[in-house]
Amino acid sequence: MVLQTKSEQSSYSFPKNLAYVMWTFKDCTWCLFFCSSPCQESLQEVNPNIMRWKGEPLRVYIDLEASRKRSGFEDIFIGYHANDDVQSTYAGSFFHNNRNYHVSPDKLNDTIVYWSSSRCVSQRNQLAARFLSLVPHHSFGKCLNNVGGLDKALSFYPECSADASADASASASAPQWWDHLHCAMSHYKFVLAIENTVTESYVTEKLYYALDAGAVPIYFGAPNVWDFIPPGSIVDGSKFSSPEELASYVKSVADDPVAYAEFHAWRRCGVLGNYGKTRAASLDTLPCRLCELVRRKGGRDGRTL
Repeated sequence: MVLQTKSEQSSYSFPKNLAYVMWTFKDCTWCLFFCSSPCQESLQEVNPNIMRWKGEPLRVYIDLEASRKRSGFEDIFIGYHANDDVQSTYAGSFFHNNRNYHVSPDKLNDTIVYWSSSRCVSQRNQLAARFLSLVPHHSFGKCLNNVGGLDKALSFYPECSADASADASASASAPQWWDHLHCAMSHYKFVLAIENTVTESYVTEKLYYALDAGAVPIYFGAPNVWDFIPPGSIVDGSKFSSPEELASYVKSVADDPVAYAEFHAWRRCGVLGNYGKTRAASLDTLPCRLCELVRRKGGRDGRTL
């Protein structure tokens, strides 16, 4: 395989935000269950040729952005959609392996909504501002920050500092607010999750972070979001006629222990159904699944599509 990420096809340069692709596929050699021969025999970590001949590595192109588009020069396309050659969802732990996973057993009653964002997209900010003005909340990150700074979570929740400090020592840098994002949001009943782009099947870590932290996501995004998550696990913001109606509902659920508990009923059953399939198709398992497809295509002997 030749690994190609989203970039201009003329240069085949690797954007920094997609550099992890190269690292991930180095683990392909442990997927021998699927591979009749070591995967690395079909792996070449150089820029791909526009034309491929039999015996040369298969060309793999990955684009997990909402505007995903095939390059036109790949033999295997990796995207977030189930119709792509290899699907890679955002539901796994790949994006946050180094973060503090402490989950608070208690939820705040006076401040019910958590939000953090440092990419201040205008449309998302406007929606967030309207809703958050109606509910007691803490906003971390750069956008609409109301906690007095970018890294106030540790002063609010000292128990979140242990793992973050250890990571900081290892990296010789001070912990950032996202290092303890899961731990901080676990103290809140709800987490506001708004996608940058609303399009089918584009469900990102914004939603999964909240589920992993033991909170209930208030979600604005993919219209088919229920194909990717546990039943009854989120508040679908698109189903409400106004931010006022949504805020009224969220506050009523926060005040009703039975109603709130219903959003967590799925946790008694574990990771099953659509959610189980979504996690199984995440970046965590991508090396094995890609290696399997390369084997089925015949590796270097596979034909160009």
